[in-house]
Amino acid sequence: MCTVCSHEKRFEIEELLATRQGTYRGIARKYSVSEDAISRHVSSRHISQLLTLAADAERAAHADTLLDRLEALQGRTEEALAKAESSDNPFATFRGISEMRRNLELIGELTKELDRTPTLNLHLNAEWIEIRTAILHALEPYSEARESVLRAIGSVGNGSA
Repeated sequence: MCTVCSHEKRFEIEELLATRQGTYRGIARKYSVSEDAISRHVSSRHISQLLTLAADAERAAHADTLLDRLEALQGRTEEALAKAESSDNPFATFRGISEMRRNLELIGELTKELDRTPTLNLHLNAEWIEIRTAILHALEPYSEARESVLRAIGSVGNGSA
């Protein structure tokens, strides 16, 4: 049985989880449950769907408000840039262009059109290559285990693990 599901303050815990208002550790301490119990509760999808939907709707509403404000700011920035361009002031024009670029980046991040999440090509990483080589060398006397590890590594690269 799930410790969090049977907790008398379940809905308070779930609200904090759904709205991301605390860390698993902090929530666990506050409600005297283990961090693992919180993690299992979330990973098993026990959080009531209504709370999750409400939190998502609240974030979307806030994002819309922020997007509206940012787009209004972008309109004002465009007007300021047009004035700067007509004044023959290259510094003001450059400054306007710079501000427009920053606004567009923020709009792109907010609308998810611009994703700045870093990517890592692990198979090209020198440390991974060194570790993989060391593992395979250590497994040389154990051909079945070595082949099993090679298959497992290969399947991860193919997206089948």
